Amino acid sequence: MKRTQFAAITLATLCVGATAGALVKDAAQEGMPPEMAEMMAAFEKAAAVTEHHKALEPFVGTFDAQLTMWMDPNMPPTVSAGTMKNTWILGGRFLEHNYEGEVMGEKFQGRGLWGFDVAANRYNGLWIDNMSTALSVSTGPLSDDGKTFHMKMTGTDPMTGEPKVTEELLVLESPDRHRMEMFEVHDGQRMRTMEIVYTRKR
Repeated sequence: MKRTQFAAITLATLCVGATAGALVKDAAQEGMPPEMAEMMAAFEKAAAVTEHHKALEPFVGTFDAQLTMWMDPNMPPTVSAGTMKNTWILGGRFLEHNYEGEVMGEKFQGRGLWGFDVAANRYNGLWIDNMSTALSVSTGPLSDDGKTFHMKMTGTDPMTGEPKVTEELLVLESPDRHRMEMFEVHDGQRMRTMEIVYTRKR
């Protein structure tokens, strides 16, 4: 990569947002090569907070969580409670998750991030918790009615050490209530393995 290109990428990466727009204008006025100005403009666009990010606004806040897990379809599910706190970070570009509760009688803590990748035109998320050393990454679209996020999450199967894909549906039922359902495929059949209902704390 040419030194000038590297400099432009570095500058644009450090100066995203409103400042990047000013830099692009200044670059053009100061005779910067067109490809460098275009590169900086692309970084500015990719860093913008859009209506796709604002679609996550109903998830902001603190919610009571009721978690139901189906370990075996022939056995009754386990039910536990928790609290999820979702907060905007980095200028509204990412939603940070902080979950505290219990799972199967054990203390459970989870952390995550969720946002919209403008350049890739898709929602992305990641998740970590104290019951695994794997980092799970999810991607997917929002339905046309703006109520259902259909995510595919890739993590690590603890039994095989191989990648494992699960399906997540996040359904916005109202500004104060949403639901996450998780599905896995076992023996060729799609099975629901988890549901979490979130209700906004008052």
